[in-house]
Amino acid sequence: MILSRLLNDEGMALYILVIPTLSLCITLAQFSIPSAVFRLISHPQYRNKKVIISALLICGFSCLLIILGLMIFSHMITVNLLKQPQAFYPLLSMIPFIPLVGLSGIIKNYYLGRENVSCLAIASFLEESSRIVFSVIFIGLFHDLDIFFLVSIAIISMSVGELVSIIYLYAKLHRKVNVRYHDKEYIKENFIWKDMMNIALPLTGSRLLHSGYNFIEPIVLVNMLSRLGYVESVVQSDFAVMSGYVVSLLFTSTFFNNVILRMMLPQLNRDIAYQRLHSLRKHIQYGIIACFLISLPFTLIFYFYGDICLNIMYDTTQGYDYLKYMCIPFTLCYLQTPLSATLQALGKNHEMFMMSCFEVTIEFVCLIILIPGYAVLSVGIVMLIGQLSTLVFSSYFVFHEVYKKRMP
Repeated sequence: MILSRLLNDEGMALYILVIPTLSLCITLAQFSIPSAVFRLISHPQYRNKKVIISALLICGFSCLLIILGLMIFSHMITVNLLKQPQAFYPLLSMIPFIPLVGLSGIIKNYYLGRENVSCLAIASFLEESSRIVFSVIFIGLFHDLDIFFLVSIAIISMSVGELVSIIYLYAKLHRKVNVRYHDKEYIKENFIWKDMMNIALPLTGSRLLHSGYNFIEPIVLVNMLSRLGYVESVVQSDFAVMSGYVVSLLFTSTFFNNVILRMMLPQLNRDIAYQRLHSLRKHIQYGIIACFLISLPFTLIFYFYGDICLNIMYDTTQGYDYLKYMCIPFTLCYLQTPLSATLQALGKNHEMFMMSCFEVTIEFVCLIILIPGYAVLSVGIVMLIGQLSTLVFSSYFVFHEVYKKRMP
């Protein structure tokens, strides 16, 4: 909302164009270690110290590799892949964000594992507030600079937000963290590589597939449409409208869905651990009903008042036609949250990875097929196809594991 008013259409198009690259870098850098921290911290078998030491070592090494890779390949990505030389400095401005988001992810999931949600809520508020304040002040001060510098400031503001949340969460720790030097034997003794990787690797595979597809999608779109005679700048602008305005608005209610996910997962873990099948089924049903009831008002508002929503949120009505016809089928996609929570609690990482493989494959194939006929609209159509296919497979696996097959 703020950036759409601070940056012009060219700036928003550039910002949306580089965000998939940032998502790919974050996926590779985090290596799903924060999610593994959440799972292990909430398990009574593991000591907090071992989990945190292992997470910091693995995530620190992966962040270093991604930073080096980004520094080396930024020019090639902007010129040869994105075909937007102005994206060079915005890509470089991501470098401080990568280690900060890795560290904050570990700390936040530590708090989640300890079921301390109130501190996380305050940290998220401080993170977003500081990010907005930084963007407003510095983009306002340097508004006469070239647009790629303003986009770089917008990306740097993300690092500022992460840093503020890290400082707050560190300050709220009830125990002082021991940061003194430890020898190799101490680190080796507290390094739980295997348990961490058993959780992180399947999750990383799934996220990497989606991040990789999101990275390739604008590249394929721009290259194919430019060969068909479309102007590159127009394609980039239309892609920004679809991804930055329409899709972002459709995912608005997922904030509440993520809250439901965080609330459901510990309860589902307990139901499965104590083999309370009836309770497990009840919680899944409650989760599905809650997600549907939350998403339904958003769907109705987007369908009847989508132009007003776009104008309020982004100070534009571009993309209203896309939003109107995508919001109804997208309602079903909101039901994925409780199904994903159930599959995670059941430990069906392999099945989730296979679903991600299928989803990304069918999205890529459909994108290639639909681009000549539907241009930028193909991005929205393909997203719906992928989301609905995952929903169907998730429903099948949950029904098979929870309703057809008896728990041991």
